[in-house]
Amino acid sequence: MEIDDFPSHIIEEIKNTCESW
Repeated sequence: MEIDDFPSHIIEEIKNTCESW
């Protein structure tokens, strides 16, 4: 898995959006 192309801050934002929905 290459998460280098996917910054962790973006993942946190997506997680936050998922929780918000």
